[in-house]
Amino acid sequence: MISSPSRYPVAIPDLHLPIEETLFRAMNVDGGPFLDGLARLLSRPAFGVAWAVLLAATLVVVARARAGRHPWAWAYALAAALAITDALGSQVVRPLFPRARPAYALPPGTVRFLAPAANVGSIPSLHAANFFAMAAVGSAGIPALAPLLYAVAIGVAWSRLYVGVHWPGDVLLGAAWGSFWGLFCILVLRKILRRGGS
Repeated sequence: MISSPSRYPVAIPDLHLPIEETLFRAMNVDGGPFLDGLARLLSRPAFGVAWAVLLAATLVVVARARAGRHPWAWAYALAAALAITDALGSQVVRPLFPRARPAYALPPGTVRFLAPAANVGSIPSLHAANFFAMAAVGSAGIPALAPLLYAVAIGVAWSRLYVGVHWPGDVLLGAAWGSFWGLFCILVLRKILRRGGS
């Protein structure tokens, strides 16, 4: 079902590239009830919170099983990566690079708008950023989880296109943004742990 979001009285420029619109329209299709439900699930904030809590708990349990001296350290790194990624992404990057989301930029009725999204800047996709930050930290803490963590992160990035709220460039930049801060927090954590062990 094609629907249109409520229009907000906020003027945000439409700065998408033609190739992005082509890719977006290829992803923003009717994939049937299963894909609609999956995309909505992956795009729900509650799913992100649950995934973060589950990953943090897993990192702590594994660190304890390995008899690590600081079992909560990886959970702290995860929390820091998410906080930095989300806060700077929403408060710094989006105001610096404003552009309208597809559901607001394209003609009404031409976008399958399946998830709520306010008429705010779309760069970067914070869903993609947060999940790639989690994938980076989680993979460093438990390498065996890397395929699962990155598969979920890619799935979340796909869902943002499918539900009609982000351009392809948004999710790519979000993935890079989250990965950067995830790796940054890993480096800081390892430096702290080395100092603590000396």
